[in-house]
Amino acid sequence: MKRASIVREKKYYELVEELKSRTKDVTFSATKALSLLMLLSRYLVNYTTVESVDEIDEDCAEIYFNYLMDNHKRLGINLTDIKRSMQLLGGILDVDVNHYLKDFSLSNVTLWMNQEK
Repeated sequence: MKRASIVREKKYYELVEELKSRTKDVTFSATKALSLLMLLSRYLVNYTTVESVDEIDEDCAEIYFNYLMDNHKRLGINLTDIKRSMQLLGGILDVDVNHYLKDFSLSNVTLWMNQEK
């Protein structure tokens, strides 16, 4: 294994543990929450220069959710997972992402149609 891969893997596990330690009240299964945190950590390690959870701001979260929307098929996640991820991130980091997905009253069809525009 190359050194860069080892460093990224170490950073990934550190981010997952740091995010897990901040998770308190989750309204869905802990397993699902962990998988969403792992997805976020994988994104942070591979696509950003974030070294710590404290470095995640609204802009980073907004870009992450756009990444999820653009790559949901490849990532194997659905709209509910993306919405849960938004709730989870908002609760853990106190970031407020002004994204149309936050409206849970909208139907999935409406949301996917907005994404296509």
